[in-house]
Amino acid sequence: MKTLLLDDELYCTDVLNILIQKHCPSLEVVAILNDPIKALEYLNHHVIDVLFLDIEMPILNGFDLLGKLPNLQSKVIFTTAYDHYALKAFRFNAIDYLLKPIDKTELKEAVGKLSKSPMMSEPLLQYLSEWKIGKVPQKILLPIGQEIHFVNVDNIICCEADGSYCKVYCEGQTKPHLLSKNLKDLEEMLQLPQFLRPHASWLINSQFIEKIVKSEGMEIVLKNQLHIPVARSKKQDILKFLGIT
Repeated sequence: MKTLLLDDELYCTDVLNILIQKHCPSLEVVAILNDPIKALEYLNHHVIDVLFLDIEMPILNGFDLLGKLPNLQSKVIFTTAYDHYALKAFRFNAIDYLLKPIDKTELKEAVGKLSKSPMMSEPLLQYLSEWKIGKVPQKILLPIGQEIHFVNVDNIICCEADGSYCKVYCEGQTKPHLLSKNLKDLEEMLQLPQFLRPHASWLINSQFIEKIVKSEGMEIVLKNQLHIPVARSKKQDILKFLGIT
């Protein structure tokens, strides 16, 4: 598989290239670049199968680069020293996500996934096109177990914290999705006006509110009959948002 390595640090591409030569015979490194602008030009004129993409780069970071290549058909493996980018990486349907310094075993596992994973799908290409122009995507990608699910944002009823995980309740689903990320990560993905945080453990879609139970311990009842507690510190903000006096 024709492979491009992109990282603004020369040392990182040198090390990655050596690891690939030693442990990944299925990959043919056809280009090694340390400038995202040059990489953008290269990818506009060459077809490759696999892109190892750094995230933290000057001028264009890895996500910005993908946003400028909505028709890119390469499979993407992100490389970075910062694990807080993981969830956003999965939103771009990365095959895998490797933390630096890259471990040879994790590299081999990531490359092993290449033959089992499809190229970028139409929903993902639509997502990239919307992200490129600053439009709020209608779908998000949720890494759930070993799968990545495309979920319509408008179908998300609410999300519940569950330790370092969270449960995502969707319309038409009898059971919630268990997402291997915390509620704060998901809240960052769903930065939309209809989503409210009435309680530290809950993020809700206001479109699914059925009624408000005004009492000392106020509750929001959703259309799926979940009763969501409202923290005292959030009570006035929630009432104001809903236009209730």
